[in-house]
Formats: sequence, C-alpha cells, structure tokens
Amino acid sequence: MFSYLPTLTLIVLFILTPAVGQESDDTTAVEEGGSGREMFTSVDISYSQDKGNTDFLSLYYGLDYTLIGDAGPLTDTEFLFSFNRSDDQFDGEPFTDDQYLTLKFDIWANQRFSPFLFFQKSFDNVIGLQDRVNYGLGGKVGLLKGFSISYAFLFEKEDYLFYDYTDSTGAGEFYYTDSTLIDTNYYYYDVYWGDEYYVYTDSLEYQEYTDSTETPAESFFRHSIRPKFKLKMLDGNVVFDYRFYYKPRVDNFEDYLLEHELKISIATFYEALNIDLNYTNKYNSRYDGVSIINRDTGLPYKDVDENITLGISFMF
Repeated sequence: MFSYLPTLTLIVLFILTPAVGQESDDTTAVEEGGSGREMFTSVDISYSQDKGNTDFLSLYYGLDYTLIGDAGPLTDTEFLFSFNRSDDQFDGEPFTDDQYLTLKFDIWANQRFSPFLFFQKSFDNVIGLQDRVNYGLGGKVGLLKGFSISYAFLFEKEDYLFYDYTDSTGAGEFYYTDSTLIDTNYYYYDVYWGDEYYVYTDSLEYQEYTDSTETPAESFFRHSIRPKFKLKMLDGNVVFDYRFYYKPRVDNFEDYLLEHELKISIATFYEALNIDLNYTNKYNSRYDGVSIINRDTGLPYKDVDENITLGISFMF
C-alpha cells in the first residue's frame, strides 16, 4: 500500500541529515552554530465502544512530527510527517474508514516566499475512494500578517470503487409512466417516498437496473490553490488557522474538489496539553447525487461531507 513511501523517505532523510544530527528529546530550540532547531511531536489516540442496544465501535490514532530549522545550506526549513487513521463501525457496518499519510518539505518556511515539496497517500472507503496518491511541488506567498496564498501542481492517481447504474438493455433513456412498489432486499430502487420504495418502469416492460464495469483508476494532473489565514493571540495561547483548497483537474475544470479546514487550538494550564476544535467541509463535484451509487447501500453518494471534532492533544 505504501510502495512510494520508502523511496521518498530516503530522499527526505538524506536532505535532512545535517539537521537531525543533534540529540534532542523535547520541543526546546537547540542553539548550534547560531541557528535554532525545534522538533515537535503530537500523538492522538481515542477508542470507544458501545454494546447492547447500541453496537458502535470507534478507533482513531494519529501522529504528527514537525522539524523546524536549517538543513545544510537550506535555511529556515520545515519538515512535516503526518499520519492519521479512523475506523468506526455501527452495527458491524463501516461508519468511518479513512487514512491519510502526508509528507511536506518546506524551504524558507517563515519567509515571504517559500517553495515546498508535497506527497500524500490516502483512502476513504465510505465515499468509495480506495486509493489516492498525489505529489508535486508548489510555492507559498505571504501577503498580509497571517494571510498567505499557495499554489501546487500535483500529479494524482485515483482509484474509486463505485458503479454508474444503467438499464439492463443498454438502450439509453426511457420514458417512464408507471411505478411499482418493491422489496428493497432484492432490487435496486430509484425513489424513496414516505416509508416505501419504488422502481420506475416504462409503459411496456420493467427495466431492471444492473451495475456497469467498476470504474478504473485514473491518472491526471491537478491544480491546488490554497488561501490561508493563521493568527496567534494571547501570547500564542490561542491559535486560529483557516484554510481553503480549490483543486480542479488540469484537463477538466468541471471536475474539482473544494475543502475548508478550520483549526482552533487553546493552550491549557499545562504547557503540553491543548484543547483543539477542528472543522472540515469537503465537496466533490463528481458526485451529482443521482448516478454514482454506493453499492453497499444502493443510495447515491452525497457531494458534501462535514466533520467537527472537539478534543485534547498532548505534545512532547
């Protein structure tokens, strides 16, 4: 699954060798040759299980590692390694099933202009995304205090597990004039009305719906445009971080992703313990709410996913 990871990891470690040669096990900057280096590690783990009238199982774990400092001749660099995994089940069925691995190497991270390298490998089985790999390069420009815009040109490979449902005869569109109540245990349905399910038929005969060939993996290039506003308040004890991503395909601007990310972190009385509020809103233009069907539920995929999380994080 991580066939790209070993090569990329070796390249990054080779670049960072001069920066990680010191011994340090905390987040304090180490002065060496007049340049400070900081290392941050954050671990998040949560587990929850209900049995009885409610059958629910939830597991989440994540690791974030950030190294800030000079890497040989490259000054003011930032290296990020981020991994997180969510696996929730409700009544034995997948409720959340996603994973993200992200690597980023940012040169002149705190300067007005900063070029960077980016790699991400992920999947989200709840929306039919079996595998997505994207990597490329870009640059960030600081405009006002706390506000910046970045652009990246990415190569992407996507593998979705979904089917476009078509009629069994392959004759195209039909003029439907009647409907029939059906048993959803044996048929795919077209309309949900009240407490009943119906399948549409034409005036001459029933048209049973079957799935087409599984959608093959696609490889293409994508633009990524990201405005960002990050503000630290109350001596850095409160951090407000909002980012918006617009990611159209290079060859088809009507196929695009929109992502909103909001993070608010509040320091507590204990320096390494923070209260975190995270909100995400993701839109996928390919989901029209009609034709792309989840084969496990028989329902169309929705084009918007939202998540809000309130929790604590411990840094060391």
